[in-house]
Amino acid sequence: MILLLLLGCLSAVQAQEAEIFGKVTDKNGVPLVGATVYPVGAVVGDFTDNEGHYKVDIASGDVRIIISYIGYENFDTTVVIAIADREVEINAVLTESFNDLPEAQVIARRASGQAQALRLQQSGLCTQTIIHSETFNKYPDITLAETVSRMPGVSMIRDVSRGQVVQLRGLPEQYTAVSLDGQRLPNVQPEDDQSGALDIIQSNLVDEVRIIKSRTAELDGDAIAGIVDFRIRQPEEKFEVFLQAAQGANFGFSDNPNQHSGITQLAGALNSEVSEEKVFLLAAGSYLKEGRGVRTQLLEYEGESSTLRAARPYDENLLTERVGFVGAIEFRPSPFNRMRVSVNQSIARQEVERRQLFVPNIVGESFNRVGSAWQTDRRLSLVALEVENNFARTRLDYQLSFSDSKEALDGRRRNVYTSLSPNNTGGSDIQNLSPYADLGSELRETAQRQQDALLTETVAIGSINLTRWLNQKRTASLKIGGRYRSKDRAYGSVDIPIAISDGNIIGPTEFGELLTDRPLEDFADPAVEGLLYDAKQRIAAAYLMYSANFSAKFSLNAGLRYEYLEVEARNAQDTVSLNNNKLLPSLNLVYRVRRDRQIRLSVYEALGRPNYANYRPRGESPLALISLDRFNTSNPAIQATGSTNIDLTFERYGKRDGLISVGIYGKWIESPTVRRSTYRDASSRAVYFNQLENTPDAQVVGFEAAMYQSLGPISEKLRHFNINATANINLITIDDPGGEFDDLPIAQAPRQSANISVVYSNPKKGLNLVAAVNYRSRFFEGFLNDRPVWRNNFASVDLSADYEVFKNISLFLRMNNLTNHPFEEWIGEPDEAGSLARSKSRYGAWGLVGVRFKPTK
Repeated sequence: MILLLLLGCLSAVQAQEAEIFGKVTDKNGVPLVGATVYPVGAVVGDFTDNEGHYKVDIASGDVRIIISYIGYENFDTTVVIAIADREVEINAVLTESFNDLPEAQVIARRASGQAQALRLQQSGLCTQTIIHSETFNKYPDITLAETVSRMPGVSMIRDVSRGQVVQLRGLPEQYTAVSLDGQRLPNVQPEDDQSGALDIIQSNLVDEVRIIKSRTAELDGDAIAGIVDFRIRQPEEKFEVFLQAAQGANFGFSDNPNQHSGITQLAGALNSEVSEEKVFLLAAGSYLKEGRGVRTQLLEYEGESSTLRAARPYDENLLTERVGFVGAIEFRPSPFNRMRVSVNQSIARQEVERRQLFVPNIVGESFNRVGSAWQTDRRLSLVALEVENNFARTRLDYQLSFSDSKEALDGRRRNVYTSLSPNNTGGSDIQNLSPYADLGSELRETAQRQQDALLTETVAIGSINLTRWLNQKRTASLKIGGRYRSKDRAYGSVDIPIAISDGNIIGPTEFGELLTDRPLEDFADPAVEGLLYDAKQRIAAAYLMYSANFSAKFSLNAGLRYEYLEVEARNAQDTVSLNNNKLLPSLNLVYRVRRDRQIRLSVYEALGRPNYANYRPRGESPLALISLDRFNTSNPAIQATGSTNIDLTFERYGKRDGLISVGIYGKWIESPTVRRSTYRDASSRAVYFNQLENTPDAQVVGFEAAMYQSLGPISEKLRHFNINATANINLITIDDPGGEFDDLPIAQAPRQSANISVVYSNPKKGLNLVAAVNYRSRFFEGFLNDRPVWRNNFASVDLSADYEVFKNISLFLRMNNLTNHPFEEWIGEPDEAGSLARSKSRYGAWGLVGVRFKPTK
């Protein structure tokens, strides 16, 4: 790190600096808010504020200044800054124009609001959607998955408590790359190391979200669906302070014993200039504690028949604490060079009680009831270094990041209770028994089981990029670079069965004590005891990319990426090693019909890598996951998924920062994957064994549409209303005529998703109101005992309100999941003849009331 700091400082251009300032307006004198002010060749530019003012620092000499705004001609001038000059005023008047001028490459600090986010989206090299915290902080979201699910082409896979993972364009989550400030975000799950879980990062620590839906050569190749990149809050010139506190509750399940239901949320951020124009510092943190109840009805059938074997209703009592911290310091030795060091620490702790309510057995004369409780601890630590140096026609940037993640399950204790008197429910309707039914029998504890588990993963990434502009106007460039990614993980589990001959007796509606006080640190080191596998993955990549603006209307980006993969996975029995390489071409074209309208065409290849832990040798004991009674078996023969992709998108940008886009896309996918589960009965409880397998090739043809639009152009009375709407439709086929997959789509791929938000924002009254609807259609989950399992449609309604009661002080209200829509699993597609209900879960609505302190700029 010290060496890189010295390199950054040594490469700085030492020159006398001056300040250029001024105001940008239209021909009527109206300030243009969010106009880009760009000194050609500098690292940082500026965006005009609410009054149209800007200021930038410039080295002495001849300096070219470009000021641009969507729908207006560029203001392009060159000024001579003498060594003695300290301040130079340049006021610009922009005129509307639909005749394009040559585009200039913009390098600037982070976007200052959604208006600038749309400008960055418009000038991007590939198809993407950018949403700024100014927009998503109005929504009633806590996790980033929920925030992202409101963007075009995005759907969300929830568990029965929170949004966890996201899917782009209806493709499985393992085909979506998730990154934090451009560096891949690890996922702490024993069975899943390719996708990134987002419930550990809170949305108020994020400044901007970018959904990249086509690929350029500089981006990672393992992103068939696309890339979700979260830009964490970063230092900047202005002083900023932000504080927020809220209290709330989860509603429902009040009859559950000792149910947790309260919610506490705290957040804050401080942004400051430490040394004048040279050093900037940011610190931000958040805290969330919430209790939640979940109620599930699980039905089991005899073999492949429709005969109901047993009903296993249970509830869950969850208490979760999440703590997040972001810190960053940025050095700018000159306007042409900068270096940023950032740290991110996220911790999520959870206590879970899963309490089975009753288990009547149709064919037996007794029943067992299983209760379980455990604690989990999930941690993510990420340190990143970014350096950028700009020269006359060359830019050099490089990044290093290191992350360490851990998920630990501490002291799961499973209790099995057996009835003391005969109980035969015969042919009774066990699906509809009341949750805490008194079946007329006391229960005795007959067995216990103690389990600990620990997963650790370290990820190191280094990358370097060199950009060379090929002409003085910077309308063409050549970019080369490389990246190396190293991942190491180990998973260990200790499972101790305990037989009890004379255990405690409880009543039919009572529960035994489940939680244990055993501390997390007591778990054995997985490298020494209880190790089930360790695995290594190494990915080396190099690319070459050419970009050019051939005219005011036509731009091209073409590139070739080479990726080399090496995997080694081992357990106590054996070791599996493999390596392969892949060439991934990409082509992105932009045709500007006029300044506010453009067409994008992208053609590229991408791939999806299976979880590298899947390659561990067969023959070992099944891998117990950090979830209840589920086991994962390896498949060393699993193949990577390949994809050829084509995207065509039309975008129209409005004068009031609106956007309307429509797009069609096709994906030809080779060897997609599916999860196949096998059910077994063990000690009166359901046990599942999962394995990932390849399926025949598939095709996806999709359509998506999005609108971010003020209603002001329709009527002046509606100027405070905005409609944000997205829709995504997929046609999915698998090449398996007459086979097992003949009538099935790709696993975990919903055919439709849609989101719509109605936003009322009145700055004069200090009032913001949001009503949001999120929808995802049913999808094929996988196989259970060779029978297809489907998830049902899902829809949620969320509301939020913010009102500034005093200057800089606002009250806010959030209400989520007002529909309390059930999560259902079906054997067979829901509503079709012969389909069987498999499970049904609900987790209720929740709400928050809070206060925010945020001084205006």
